Amino acid sequence: MSLPEAFRPFDDAQRRAIQLTAEIVRRLEAGMTARDVFELAETRLGEHGFSGWYHAPEIRIRPFGPGPRISRPDPTVKLAPGDLVSIDVGPADGDAYGDFGTTVAFASPDDTELAVLGVARECVRASCGYASRWKTQGEIVIFAQAWAVNHRMTLSRTDTVGHRIVGKEGWTSVGFPKSAHLATLLRRNQLHRFSPIRLDGMFAIRPEVDDHGHRASFEEIIFVQGDQKGVLGRASLAEVGTLPGF
Repeated sequence: MSLPEAFRPFDDAQRRAIQLTAEIVRRLEAGMTARDVFELAETRLGEHGFSGWYHAPEIRIRPFGPGPRISRPDPTVKLAPGDLVSIDVGPADGDAYGDFGTTVAFASPDDTELAVLGVARECVRASCGYASRWKTQGEIVIFAQAWAVNHRMTLSRTDTVGHRIVGKEGWTSVGFPKSAHLATLLRRNQLHRFSPIRLDGMFAIRPEVDDHGHRASFEEIIFVQGDQKGVLGRASLAEVGTLPGF
C-alpha cells in the first residue's frame, strides 16, 4: 500500500522519533532524574535529523512496588531498577514532526514483564488496528477503555486518548510546529469519547493504562484516508508498542 503524499513527511519524522526514543532508553542509567533524561533527549535531537520540538520531552519516573504512588512528575525521584519510565517525545524538523511515547521497566530485576506494560501495549496496538474510516473518534476512546477494563485495569483518562496531528496550514503556519501543538488543545482536535466525527487524517493515540496506581502508556500515530489506513513510522501493526533493538 502506497502512503498518501501528504503523510510521508510525518511518516519519516515518526520513524526517526522512534529511533530517538530507542537511543534514550538504551542510555538510561541508575540515579538519573526526569530532568537528566530530558537533557539526554535534547542532546540527541540533532543526531536524528531534528531541529526543534513540536512539544518538549515529557518524562515521568514512577517507582514500582508497594508504597505511595507518584501521580505527578517529581524531579527529585532518581531512577532505580524496576522503576517504570514513561517517555513522550515530539521532535520536529521543517514541515513535519513526530509524536511518540513508550513506557519501560528500567533494569527489571527479572525477565517477567509487568502486567500493566503488556496490557498498555496491546491496548494501543488493538486501538490502532480498530481504527478505520467507518469508526468515529469517540468509538476509539470507548474501545480503548473497554480493552483495559476487560483486562481488569482502567484508563487514567476516560474522556480522551489522543488528538489529531495538525499540519502546517492556515493559522498554524505561524509559529509551526508549536502552534500545531496548541491546536491539539482545542476540543475539535481531541479524540474524545463524545465525538461523532469519523476518522479522517492523522491521529496520535495514547491510552494510559492504570493498574492500581501503576501506569503505562504507548503512543503511536495512525492515518486514515478513505480505505487506506496504517501506523506512521511502522512497517506493520505488529511493531506498534515496540522499540527497535529491544
